Amino acid sequence: MAQDAVSGAESPHRRQGLLRDQVQLVKRKDSSDRYEIVPIQDSLSFEKGFFIVIRACQLLAQNNDGIVLVGVAGPSGAGKTVFTDKVFSFMPSIAVISMDNYNDASRIIDGNFDDPRLTDYDTLLKNIQDLKSGKPAQVPIYDFKSSSRIGYRTIEVPSSRIVIIEGIYALSEKLRPLLDLRVSVTGGVHFDLVKRVLRDIQRAGQEPEEIIHQISETVYPMYKAFIEPDLQTAHIKIINKFNPFTGFQNPTYILKSAKVVTVDQIKAVIAAEYTETKEETYDIYLLPPGDDPEACQSYLRMRNRDGKYNLMFEVR
Repeated sequence: MAQDAVSGAESPHRRQGLLRDQVQLVKRKDSSDRYEIVPIQDSLSFEKGFFIVIRACQLLAQNNDGIVLVGVAGPSGAGKTVFTDKVFSFMPSIAVISMDNYNDASRIIDGNFDDPRLTDYDTLLKNIQDLKSGKPAQVPIYDFKSSSRIGYRTIEVPSSRIVIIEGIYALSEKLRPLLDLRVSVTGGVHFDLVKRVLRDIQRAGQEPEEIIHQISETVYPMYKAFIEPDLQTAHIKIINKFNPFTGFQNPTYILKSAKVVTVDQIKAVIAAEYTETKEETYDIYLLPPGDDPEACQSYLRMRNRDGKYNLMFEVR
């Protein structure tokens, strides 16, 4: 068992050298016999964060008795599930619990699926307690298209003793005291919300207009009010910089030039089979709630082109 600290580094503030040496354990302030890692101040890339999380899980399992609970949180579409799946593929002996399955449709208020009150914490905490007690947990299965719980599945106590709780509220105040490791995954405002739109179209069967309205009215306000403060408590902060444009099947390319070019000059270099069309386009700029209009650097632009909506990046 570890003493006061376990690390390859000389101090919590000196983290040079190999990545594995950047993970240092210290005794938890709320427990005399459990350890957590010293928070890493710098944000990490997806790949570096993956390596650090693996190393932290290994050290915590070596030095803590019983179940090691890891919380992976972040806004919708940030890449939490992808990250957790990557950890699971490397450590298949762990167990993963998605908080999405603890949605309680009976608690939905004004169609807000991102309200923290929607989470059935009673069942989640019971499942966690069962695993900590060495018993199998009956984890609910939630169907997004019908917005209902359709059954349960059994999760056994994993041989590695590592359990990952993944969800937008995985670092909430109700779960934090139970967690040995807290991880946040973010991808920037635009990345997170665009991925959310694409995912919900496929998973929930919603129309794009409905999703965009939901994002501007509920998702982003919920993120600023409840999720973002929780993410500040993470031991490990990961920024997923994957380019979201690679997910679009039908991208729109807009070419800009400092030179003024006439229509005749354009037609002279374009093949004859191309036709000229005119479309009515107007933009709506969404200001993130609570941001100063003069200082905001991350507007969301919603473009309506002949009745078709596109959520676009706009940085000012």
